[in-house]
Amino acid sequence: MIRRRALTVAVLTAALAVPLGGCSIADSIVGADPVPIDESPQKARAHVEAYLAAMAKRDAAAGRKLLCPTLAGTFDKTAKGEGGDFNPDVRVAGGVVTGVAAEGDGQKVTAAMLVTPKGGKATPVSVTFLVTHIDSGWCIAREDTAAVLPSMPATPIPSPSR
Repeated sequence: MIRRRALTVAVLTAALAVPLGGCSIADSIVGADPVPIDESPQKARAHVEAYLAAMAKRDAAAGRKLLCPTLAGTFDKTAKGEGGDFNPDVRVAGGVVTGVAAEGDGQKVTAAMLVTPKGGKATPVSVTFLVTHIDSGWCIAREDTAAVLPSMPATPIPSPSR
């Protein structure tokens, strides 16, 4: 009986050692676990593209949903006022993301768009947003003052590849 038990333990040990031993061999052949892909630039780009679309549609409610809670109060006071992103007397069109770069705890996203005041001429402007990730998800944490561009970029910058 003791011999049989010893034989069973030996067989089980050998049976388990081969597959487990193979793991270290496979690791050395394949290498370490792959590094996870940082999707922050793509998420930030998509968030700003959604905000630009909301601006073009003059959909302030949709735009507000994309902002971090810390901007909500300011947004409510300024969005439809003079210089606001959703001013009914200003038309925004052709919004494109022109760049995405890491900045601090977020992504700095630069966009270009044509802004046409009521009865005025379309002016190309550049706006920079800071997009970050908080507990509730991705949100726009800051929008810098627009800068006038000499012309609109010819084509949007393609999304970063994985």
